[in-house]
Amino acid sequence: MAEELKGRVIGGQGKAAEVDGRYFGGHVKPTSQKEYRRERRYARNQNGKWKVVVVINERCGNSVPAVFGSEGQAPAFIRARIAKGTVVHADEVASWDESQTF
Repeated sequence: MAEELKGRVIGGQGKAAEVDGRYFGGHVKPTSQKEYRRERRYARNQNGKWKVVVVINERCGNSVPAVFGSEGQAPAFIRARIAKGTVVHADEVASWDESQTF
């Protein structure tokens, strides 16, 4: 599958692409009492095993997935896989802002 997706570029003039990421793995079971619960988004409360799967999806077209240690590592990948002139839609993750200029 990786060989098939190698070098695939999404979008083009007049097309739209969506970028999103989802974290998987490294679950730390929360305790049942509120005062012992931890905010899992903070690095100090993670166990280091989380990975993020970032997917670039062309509307009504192809998709390209990739795995990173954090969403902040993905902008170079995103820039390389989206053709110039593509309208990019993403959520409010700060690391995507850098990628939306094409």
